[in-house]
Amino acid sequence: MADFWPPPADTLEPTWFINDREPDMDDIYERAGDSLKKMVDKLQMHPFQDTDGKPRLFLARYEFPKDQEQFQHPDGVFVEEALGFIDFLAGFPMECIEMLGIMGEFSTKKDDFEVLPGGGQGASPVPDTLFAGMPEERILLTKLFLAKKGQGLVMKEGEGFVHLEGESKPQKLHWWVRTNIKKEAKFPVPGEFTGLVVRMMPDMPWGKQLSSPFIFSGNWMDTVYYSSARVKEVIEPDDEIPYPRYKVQWRKDVVEATPSDFAEYQVEDRVTILKAVDVDKKSQTWKDDDVKEFPPDQKWIIAPITFYDDLGKEE
Repeated sequence: MADFWPPPADTLEPTWFINDREPDMDDIYERAGDSLKKMVDKLQMHPFQDTDGKPRLFLARYEFPKDQEQFQHPDGVFVEEALGFIDFLAGFPMECIEMLGIMGEFSTKKDDFEVLPGGGQGASPVPDTLFAGMPEERILLTKLFLAKKGQGLVMKEGEGFVHLEGESKPQKLHWWVRTNIKKEAKFPVPGEFTGLVVRMMPDMPWGKQLSSPFIFSGNWMDTVYYSSARVKEVIEPDDEIPYPRYKVQWRKDVVEATPSDFAEYQVEDRVTILKAVDVDKKSQTWKDDDVKEFPPDQKWIIAPITFYDDLGKEE
């Protein structure tokens, strides 16, 4: 750290790379196992590197109610008729962030973002054009704390920092960046990993990040009925079962799944996982048991369902 520490006293970039732990909110990368490797290889956008040079991803909280149902956390909503909200754990962006945005494991394509290698430098590389290089609909914040109207929100006027009522608060210098998912949005694909991407100002220390932007926090955005997985193995038909079955990776787990019909899939295909359709809950949140561990007493069903004009299909 000696080559970039201490940082200037009047800026807040240390909140993005020095405070590299957050109890109960910093284990997303471990929960992923190797399930995000294909995403990183495709986008060349890397997770945050902590001060020990190890990848780390912080928590994103979210809620997606069923159609016509109410939010359990209405304080997370600031856009009329929002379909859901996401709160990304973040550092403080004042004066040290060029841009913040949202990426998706499947809904983000290779050339959607301008991504530059970190190169082991003590500061972020200079982009071709400042304040550009992200899809308009994915931008949350730009320099000087300017929020995209109806998208990014770090502070509520007159209310201080955003926080979900009744939920635990960060113990270190971390805050929440909030976005609401609007009806016209074509992300996230249900079940995909969705992350907060960070572009530091080029003259600011950032630790030793591997890419600009880098992914700071995120989660898998399940809905009440749907999740996503990736096919890892095709089990060919045999004398007992006359149709293919599949081994799919969901987070770090690989489990056997049965197709709902005669659609066929290939290794590395993204597939939609149909969860229990008789569940009585009204909304999906980040803390539900079925996003931490798929219920072991339920069958894994692959359904031929795509979203947003099949944006979830691999390139």
